[in-house]
Amino acid sequence: MKFFCYLSLTLFTLVSCVNESILEKKSLRATNELESSWQFRQVGKEQWYSATVPGVVHTDLLANKSIEDPYISTNEKDLQWIENESWEYKTTFNLTAKQLESPALYLNFEGLDTYAKVYLNDMLILNADNMFVEWRVDIIPCAKEGANTMRVVFESAYLRGIELAKLYPKLPADNDKGVDYKTSVFTRKAPYHFGWDWGPRFLTAGIWKPIFIDEMPSMIIDNVQYIQESQTDTLATFTAKVTLEVINATAGKVVLLDSVGNEYAATLVDSLKVGENIIFIPFSIKNPKLWWPAGMNQPKPTLYDLNAVLIGADDAVYDKTHDRLGVRTVELVREKDAAGESFFFKVNGEPLFMKGANIIPQDMFLPNVTKERYHKLVDIAVESNMNMLRVWGGGIYEDDDFYDYCDEQGVMIWQDFIFACSFYPWDEQFYDSVREEARQNVRRLRNHPSLAVWCGNNEIDEAWHRWGYKENAKDYPWSVEDKKNIRKGIDDLFFDKVLPGVLEQEDTTRPYHPSSPLYGWGDSRSQHSGDVHYWGVFHGEEPFSVYKDKPGRFSNEYGHQSLAGYDTWKRWFNDDDMVYLSEAFKVHQKNPKGYRVIKDYMSREVKFDTTDLRDYIYKSQLVQADGIRIAMEGHRQNRPFTMGSLFWQLNDCWPVTSWSSMDYPYNYKALQFFAIHSFAPTILSFNFMDKEQRVELWGITDELTDKKGNYELSLIEMKSGNVFWSEKRVFDIPANTSVELVNKSVKELLDGKSAKDYVLKLVYNIEGGESFSKMFYFLPYKDINFPAPKFDIEYVQKGNKVEVTITANTLLKAVLLESDVLQSENPTDAYFDMYPGESKVITLTFDKVYTLEELNLRVKSLV
Repeated sequence: MKFFCYLSLTLFTLVSCVNESILEKKSLRATNELESSWQFRQVGKEQWYSATVPGVVHTDLLANKSIEDPYISTNEKDLQWIENESWEYKTTFNLTAKQLESPALYLNFEGLDTYAKVYLNDMLILNADNMFVEWRVDIIPCAKEGANTMRVVFESAYLRGIELAKLYPKLPADNDKGVDYKTSVFTRKAPYHFGWDWGPRFLTAGIWKPIFIDEMPSMIIDNVQYIQESQTDTLATFTAKVTLEVINATAGKVVLLDSVGNEYAATLVDSLKVGENIIFIPFSIKNPKLWWPAGMNQPKPTLYDLNAVLIGADDAVYDKTHDRLGVRTVELVREKDAAGESFFFKVNGEPLFMKGANIIPQDMFLPNVTKERYHKLVDIAVESNMNMLRVWGGGIYEDDDFYDYCDEQGVMIWQDFIFACSFYPWDEQFYDSVREEARQNVRRLRNHPSLAVWCGNNEIDEAWHRWGYKENAKDYPWSVEDKKNIRKGIDDLFFDKVLPGVLEQEDTTRPYHPSSPLYGWGDSRSQHSGDVHYWGVFHGEEPFSVYKDKPGRFSNEYGHQSLAGYDTWKRWFNDDDMVYLSEAFKVHQKNPKGYRVIKDYMSREVKFDTTDLRDYIYKSQLVQADGIRIAMEGHRQNRPFTMGSLFWQLNDCWPVTSWSSMDYPYNYKALQFFAIHSFAPTILSFNFMDKEQRVELWGITDELTDKKGNYELSLIEMKSGNVFWSEKRVFDIPANTSVELVNKSVKELLDGKSAKDYVLKLVYNIEGGESFSKMFYFLPYKDINFPAPKFDIEYVQKGNKVEVTITANTLLKAVLLESDVLQSENPTDAYFDMYPGESKVITLTFDKVYTLEELNLRVKSLV
């Protein structure tokens, strides 16, 4: 039952001290987390062991030394038995007579993974079946004063999935990704747990989020949505849509306060009814400071604190909520044009080029992901000059800490609903579960200014049209009716019914994109309309140059693999594993053709020897970084036709060979260092037109002010550094655009010199900023006569940090400082080029003070 109250208010502001006591008052609603005294066991076994909640069975088994570390060596294979078993957790908690006299007393389960039966004092109170749903149960009928015993029994998600699969025709998953169709699509559980082409198969079970006792007064705030109505330089207007849950109250007052108690708005409600009551409270912010994404030379994002306080007729504070708002507009512009259809975001009326990456969950065992880890991930994105992260649909809806910190740091979020790469059931029971999942998560996330777009799924519409399942009668013997039902499921879930219906009710303030991409990379329309996942490189084994030849309108998935860092393997591998293509290396590569494709691409660019593992890893990362740099900068050069570049992928969930730009413990690969430079707000960037044998130089800025500067372009001999020719120019780059500065033939640039011995050197200065340098090589590295590296080096030790000064005497390509000791932070730079006579200072950080002899620092370069 819903009751709507539309209220016209006079807004006023009180002196801080008047309302400050309201925020300090303790709420009548009390929540207490049940986090201690948990035990668990394998169902059918007698022995109980200590457990951690939140947690999952794998982490509890590891803590009790019942299994080996799942990430080490080949241990993954030996732990698959866990998914076939059922697991039971139990605890005892005390309740007082006063608690039992509450108008309502609930157990709130923020996350149960996944099929769980909950018993309180041996009475079944909950049958859960969706990992992404918060469950709330009134326990007064079965609770008692004193000790109460709760048990949570988790059924095998794998075995349940097999039974569900029998009700449907065989539904595919992308076999290259290792996903088991029998379980992944029927179970509302993180898809990546079933295995992916960068992740292991660990089907977790457990209480993965907190459980709370919720003592409810006679009314509470169920949720608040803050809807921005208008925005000018002098005024931003909002409406607070406040949903109250009422048990037996008849009147109340809702007050909106800032962080120190100043009042935005207030209203009396004297006609509350039992059940759900919705009220609308208009308010405004004068002279608002806008929320801007990072990297636009704008002030740090401004956030306004909003506290909704529910006060009863007795002046008691019944409930409180807290949110932070950003004043901003976000539009997804999709307009027909001469080429096809645009796809770009406008923020506060400004077209914004989106730079960033896709993220996957940071761990296979989700309770391991702390607030600190979320902050580190977002900090790395910001430091890498990213302004958008895509939360990919095969993972999870991330924790509040992630979205809160993105709000603070100005990182925009592309949010997929959690569906990926396959087809899903089409029955109403499944639809109802998805509706509740979507409703809860939309309500949880919709007030975040960082959230830019909702997306229905990852690659499902594309899979239906272009992955060949409909035509593969041998593996998928679908009848005409089967095909009709599968297509109906896609349309119902993403296009017509379920998710659009939820968003129509819960959030119409931001755009919805039903399925990403609009067209796949094998469809020519992907190059002129909508968003594109371009996998012609790597999966299609096309050359890296195709990235700039086929940039699309908004490229939100593309990538290439490399090995994790040598130190990462040393941490999780045994000594016998540290051989290329050892059994452990095979276990930690989930794409069937991955190592072969990496090697093929490397053979196009560099000389290598697989027996030198450290060198092979280094070169695999260099090739990945160079290839993705072509995409990152090529996309930016092509603006405004192309307006987004989100590579696959930023992070890993375990130590693995993958597409990531940093490996599992946040150790940067070469690509992460390249992203810092290629995504910088203002850059000069080379483009090689291989067919025409021409070289372009582009000036690019994402900032909202014009950029001026100067550059010097020289042709130098790599060995001596002698300059054959040089030219100096000034440049002007209009705000938020790209311009071509140079377009010359290779023949003109070389002027008779050998491409094997000479390189273009660019040094440029941005007015009011710093100086940058970069090289352009005319040939693949394997065909260049790089001189033997000569350099001078000095060390200055400052506690656990070492400052290394390198002075190049010849050209040095892709310099990396190596050590025998694992660094506790990433070096300040790596994989950089140096021209003869150039000096550079790099700082290395270790977990404690080591002698230089213990560190055994070395300078590595391509030759």
